Amino acid sequence: MTHDIRIRRSKRWAAVFVSILAVVGLLAGCGGAKPGSHKSTGSTGGATTASSKAVTIDVKNFSFNPQTVSVATGTKVTWDFQDSVNHNVTANDKSFKSKDLGKGGSYSYTFNKAGSYSYLCTIHQYMTGTVTVK
Repeated sequence: MTHDIRIRRSKRWAAVFVSILAVVGLLAGCGGAKPGSHKSTGSTGGATTASSKAVTIDVKNFSFNPQTVSVATGTKVTWDFQDSVNHNVTANDKSFKSKDLGKGGSYSYTFNKAGSYSYLCTIHQYMTGTVTVK
């Protein structure tokens, strides 16, 4: 009985934590970034469309930023890990997987086949993202 109560409390705190992260992420997205300061170009409705053959996704504040990117086939996507805790990048279809990486680490994968690739951090499964390859 006590164990069930602890699990419910834990789930409630996890939900509160995720909600706070979502609000922080939205507020951070409203900041005034300098033009050209982001490593990918052409933002559309929360998604980023890359015009070059290289895109960088920042892994910080327990989120992938940008969370959704659209790229051409042959594009190399690099995840730069900036949090002080470890994260990883794991494709839902297991087509790519990084090891657990902390601040200063990076992982790259070249997308050579069109499709939609959903991924997450298996340590913090609420951290998700999608790369759409056209």
